[in-house]
Amino acid sequence: MDMRLMHYFLILEVWQGDRGPFVFQSKYANDIIKKFYMESRKPIENPQGGNWRKEDATSSEKVEATIDRKLVGSLMYLVNT
Repeated sequence: MDMRLMHYFLILEVWQGDRGPFVFQSKYANDIIKKFYMESRKPIENPQGGNWRKEDATSSEKVEATIDRKLVGSLMYLVNT
């Protein structure tokens, strides 16, 4: 049986060093950014902008709730693993 050093386990990157294994999640975080088309977005301190206003519930634009749920679920999984 060939037991090489592990590099990936589930969504975690594992690299063996002199001081022991290091675990990273940067690949999964980058996958989330690409999956939800956020490559060109700029980071901000407060996710709720200063000129935020509540949208009218009668507007004709439909909101895709499943995309938001998938994004929030992916971020929760990233934070909790």
